[in-house]
Formats: sequence, C-alpha cells, structure tokens
Amino acid sequence: MSDSLAGVPEISSTSYDRLAVGDSFGPFEESFAQRTSDVLRGPVGASVAGAHAPPGILPLVTLRALRRALQGIVPGGVLTRQRFVIHADLPAGADVEIDVRVSDQAHRPSGLYTTFTFALRHDAALAAVVEWTILAP
Repeated sequence: MSDSLAGVPEISSTSYDRLAVGDSFGPFEESFAQRTSDVLRGPVGASVAGAHAPPGILPLVTLRALRRALQGIVPGGVLTRQRFVIHADLPAGADVEIDVRVSDQAHRPSGLYTTFTFALRHDAALAAVVEWTILAP
C-alpha cells in the first residue's frame, strides 16, 4: 500500500456547508511505518522503539483520510475538538482501513460545526473510533 497522497489536492474546492449528516467516504487505506510510530512515541527529537503504535498516530492517519475524503483540506476551518476511543492496540507499523462519515452538523452564532467520525480497522477488526469537530466561519 502506498504512503503517498499523490493525486490528492492539498486544498479542497468543497465547503463544510455542502456536506450533510450521513455523508460517508471510503474506506481509505493508510499505512504507517515502525519509524513513524517510534518518533511519535518519545520526546521531540527522540525515537523510542516499541511494538505498538502510540495514540499520536491516530491524528496523523485521520487527517490523511479526511484529505482523501474531501479531495483536499477545506480552507478556513478550525479544529475545535478531537475525541479518541481505542478498542485495540495497533502494531507499530501497520496498514489500516478508514471509513469517514459526517456524523453531526450544528449552526451556532460562531459558525457551522461539522463533526466527522473515523472508524479505523486493522485486519478487519475495529481498532479505534476518532471524532473531529471543525468550526467553519
């Protein structure tokens, strides 16, 4: 599996108000190497070996999946919340399958809040569920 985002735009031409609760994207396949887990595990600038991926791998692969889902990152949004529920350890180097779904939208005086839910699977078993809420001005 490729670790490349080649062909996926950096900036999306869509907007959060064009999305609807229930929209789903994927599954997308993402890979991460042992080396990536090791540098995310320890202090900045250090590499600490380990058998399992640290929780810091989850924002990395979900950001990549969101970029694939929306054909780029929608400009102007601000990440206001992340929530992680880990169901199983991931190996330090792994291939994961990620489904992305728009799970909530709310109009508030400060703007449109869109929540994305990411379901990560490894070897067909649910490994984690991640939620991101993004504020679009």
